Amino acid sequence: MSEVDPDDLKAFWQETRNLQARHPGQNVGMGLHVMKATFKPGANLPAVWYRSGMIQILNQVAQEQLAPWVKDEEVSDAVFRTMATIPMEWVGHTDRDGLPFDVEEFFRQLREDGVQNG
Repeated sequence: MSEVDPDDLKAFWQETRNLQARHPGQNVGMGLHVMKATFKPGANLPAVWYRSGMIQILNQVAQEQLAPWVKDEEVSDAVFRTMATIPMEWVGHTDRDGLPFDVEEFFRQLREDGVQNG
């Protein structure tokens, strides 16, 4: 799975949250034209979408571990920087145990990012 620009990942995450806030309780999606307008030219939209989904999953299955980087439901920039670049597999339609990236390595890099970017 390709790396993405952390700014694109953050923009997608925020736009998705805004859509959910405007349509509570509904299953809403973002059209391709909105996505293209949200990202920098040349952004890998499927990779941004996929990596954003991994943040959502972590927010559910590793909430306590992720908590230091989430304040008032706002995800820190360090999470976007780390998720944007961590090596990741495309799951597709295959069965697998666990997430398609090394979760321990993700949190190690996240802690390291916090030390570097204080």
